[in-house]
Amino acid sequence: MDKKDILIVVKTYPEISRKYTETVCTAGILADSKRFVRLYPIRFRYLEGTQQFKKYQWIRAKINKATSDPRPESYSIYPDTIELGDILPVGDSWEERRALLLNENTVFPSVEALRAAQVGRGISLGVVKPKEVNKVIINERDKKDVEAAILKKDSIIKQLDMFEKKKDLYILPVRIMIEFNCDDPECSGHKMSILDWEFGQLYRKVKKDADWQEKVKSKIFSEIFAKNRETYIILGNMAGHPQTFCVLGFFWPLIRNARQIPLFS
Repeated sequence: MDKKDILIVVKTYPEISRKYTETVCTAGILADSKRFVRLYPIRFRYLEGTQQFKKYQWIRAKINKATSDPRPESYSIYPDTIELGDILPVGDSWEERRALLLNENTVFPSVEALRAAQVGRGISLGVVKPKEVNKVIINERDKKDVEAAILKKDSIIKQLDMFEKKKDLYILPVRIMIEFNCDDPECSGHKMSILDWEFGQLYRKVKKDADWQEKVKSKIFSEIFAKNRETYIILGNMAGHPQTFCVLGFFWPLIRNARQIPLFS
């Protein structure tokens, strides 16, 4: 089993897990093929400090095709083998990140095309550039569901080994979604949940402010989808519902000069 070089591009908000305590859905780009890879399980907050990676940081680790997840991009990772590498800088136009993330293996012209690839080839991760983002929706989760999640979390943490440091996990009581359209005549619009860890952290930061919802919406409309940004959405599907995709993260570089190199250079 060889080690692979992987550029981390998304990390989702942690989910409680009876088997792993908690897991973070993590995806990256393989250096040798420029294809997506989904890494699981990653107990991110329980990793040693020297193994906790950032977004757009290179890691080297042993991975093996997951046997319990048939999705082609899904691989098991051996956390003890993680070695941290360089972090790709943002720069004026994010060119290094762009060259790796946006390529013929990862980018799809629309969600419709991505779903067709899922049916035909089992593809479960992809990048789409929306034509227009119409709305940000923030809904409260069902109180019973939140309470059940808290009870499950408390039970799991209580059962941890006495020598393992217990780390509480804040259960998000809201669901943040975006509505958008693709540049595709077959597109009738999409509404997808945002699972990006950064949005969970943003909610925690602003939740006590009277205008917290406006601050969340401003992050999306005024920053990520600002007029001077060329924004892409990184999507991943659900294992049990392969045609249901969620937003795992955003890639939002400044718009490049029209005379510059094409998307796939």
